[in-house]
Amino acid sequence: MTHEYVIAVGGRVLQDGPAVGPAPTAVAWAADGVLAVGPDDVVRAISRGDSTFLDLGGCAVTPLPSDPAGAERLLRAAVAAGRPLRALELLAKAGLLDPAARLEPGSPADLVFWSVDPETASPGSAPSLRIVAAVRGGAFTEGDEHVGAFPRAARPEG
Repeated sequence: MTHEYVIAVGGRVLQDGPAVGPAPTAVAWAADGVLAVGPDDVVRAISRGDSTFLDLGGCAVTPLPSDPAGAERLLRAAVAAGRPLRALELLAKAGLLDPAARLEPGSPADLVFWSVDPETASPGSAPSLRIVAAVRGGAFTEGDEHVGAFPRAARPEG
């Protein structure tokens, strides 16, 4: 059985800990597993020619929180308060994200796309911080990669 490969580029993949190498801006998955995380060009290179490419238009990407609505409220409040934050750490401390959750090759393809990067957002942008799409088990369950909130529709590319 062949699974659709989705390669999402042009965003920011939020990670715990200090940055090692270029900031990850892309994530790829097939079936229910993450295949690659890294800079756009590196992740694009895994395409077999039949991948669906998704332009994230600057959206931030994190593992899927256990309570997405609660995660939105928490991060929105933190951004509005103007406090520097590490989104994954804050979500984990609040019990909304498994502290071991990571977006890395081999991890489950359970992720969300945020309209605004909570780690770099200004307090004035807090009202617009929301989850625009969610992927569970490798499939979009909220939002739609073809007609959803992303700036350009997904399209097959080589």
